[in-house]
Amino acid sequence: MTGRQREWTAPPPTYPQPIPRHNTRPLPRTTPAPPPYPAVRPTVIEQTVLPPPPARLPAPAAPPAAPVLPAHAVPPARQPLVAESEPVRISVDNNRCRIYGICQQEAPEVFRISGGGSLHYTGKVPADRAAQARQAVRCCPMQAIAIKGAAPGADVVPHRTRSGSATRDRLHRIVIVGGGLAAVSAANRLRDRGFDDEVVIVGEETRRPYSRPPLSKQFLAGELTADQLTFRAERALDAHWLTGTRVTGIDVAERTLELPGGESLPYDGLIVATGVDARRLPEAPVFSDRVRTIRTLADATAVQAWARGGAGQRLAIVGGGFVGCELALTARTLGMDVTLIVQSAPLLGRVLGADVGGVVNRIQERAGVDVRLGTKIDGWADTTTGLRLKLDDGDVLETDLAVLGIGSAPRTEWLRGSGLDVKDGVLCAPTCHVIGPAGAPLPNVVAAGDVARWPNARYDDTPRRVEHLINAVEMGQHAAESLLRGPHRARPFTPVPRFWSDQHGHRLQACGSPALGKDVEIVEGSLRSERFVARYTRETGYGRQIVAAVAFDMPLELLAYRDDIGRTLGARPRTPRRPR
Repeated sequence: MTGRQREWTAPPPTYPQPIPRHNTRPLPRTTPAPPPYPAVRPTVIEQTVLPPPPARLPAPAAPPAAPVLPAHAVPPARQPLVAESEPVRISVDNNRCRIYGICQQEAPEVFRISGGGSLHYTGKVPADRAAQARQAVRCCPMQAIAIKGAAPGADVVPHRTRSGSATRDRLHRIVIVGGGLAAVSAANRLRDRGFDDEVVIVGEETRRPYSRPPLSKQFLAGELTADQLTFRAERALDAHWLTGTRVTGIDVAERTLELPGGESLPYDGLIVATGVDARRLPEAPVFSDRVRTIRTLADATAVQAWARGGAGQRLAIVGGGFVGCELALTARTLGMDVTLIVQSAPLLGRVLGADVGGVVNRIQERAGVDVRLGTKIDGWADTTTGLRLKLDDGDVLETDLAVLGIGSAPRTEWLRGSGLDVKDGVLCAPTCHVIGPAGAPLPNVVAAGDVARWPNARYDDTPRRVEHLINAVEMGQHAAESLLRGPHRARPFTPVPRFWSDQHGHRLQACGSPALGKDVEIVEGSLRSERFVARYTRETGYGRQIVAAVAFDMPLELLAYRDDIGRTLGARPRTPRRPR
């Protein structure tokens, strides 16, 4: 049976007044406005009447007059995230879904992609799989999955301890610096775990968080609008949003953030989630409208406006990463003449290796992209008719627009002078706690997302950054829990990184960190057919370790290798598991 679609338009959002300088009193609580975007009720295939959602647990009674134990002395009361008595109902918007398969990776017992590339899912999800389904909703880059049958956040069981709130005695105002997905994921998890004091989110962009992966694909092609990129609110966060605000400094000892105009913002707990900025070439014309990046929605909007000029326009993409490759293929579908200038060879060789990178190279050339490998730009000239690029091989390239895709740099300039290690992102302990000036984890400061550098014990003890959407979701959640638990009770963050990429009709999916691999083995399919699974390994002191698996158009087969990431070959036999 097909359900009805109903659409409503929310009033414009209201923002709280600025926080007074040196004000340590609680901010006034405000009733959050509905999200500033239309919410469309997706089509529901099955119709069942569900029981009403359970209410939040009441706050525990005041503790007796006895010394309050310090936070690290109280063992965590492990409560289920989703009430066990309630199923949930899900629906998928076919107009949004691009069959990326992220939902299948997060909830293989709920979602399944058939061999023909169709998505099948269970409409009514049992309670024991509801947590998986909710995580799939959070990780979907297209926001195509909706959960029905319960009010947002109504089935969340708060995390409590014997002294009441897990952090009531030490945290009253938690400030999240950054307005991206990691920040929102952290805020949601704080409320999930029963934190009912102040949450302040400070972000430089003037709009609420949105999905960035479609910027170089569906948004540029005009298939999605800016409003459709905005993340759907899971619940009313009751958070103070300071949008369009840049944090300029921090005093770790005084627990104070510096804001423009000499204002300051004190905090009891801090979550650093500022993300990254696009790298720029110092020799490129900085102020030219013909040189762009595509890191933010504003960047993509400018490129999209230029692309409306129609077919035949000339586009030069400097850098051969995933964003550059996706942008090149999208521009080709719009009829543009595209040149991809890559300093290294082969394409994506540093990440995927020569063999798998060669497959991507063939796909690009077959689509009509002019791929220039092992080439650098020696000179730039902004002319009246466009850009003139002088290449190191002596060739001169005339183009209408150049987009830089040469990587990213962590946004840590506001942390310089604080004593924190910010050489390549914010250095963190395995629990996501930021390492302080004395070399020990700070109990009240954590970091999450692209800006965080931490040792993933699944591999080794070397701190690294991971710039993927799913990592931002999971690390934001974990960092929030670590902040509430404290460094002595928090658990290490040991995820399996996952990412994907569209390559001209082919779906590249990966789990693990293929850049760590020294050897690549095709374990299923073949490179010639462009349908395969590649396994990446490296030698360690304990044997040959599996560090990643990459699949081309084999999403089902990739699932069988996810649990092997981090293991040593021969230490534990691999048992392929297929979703039912």
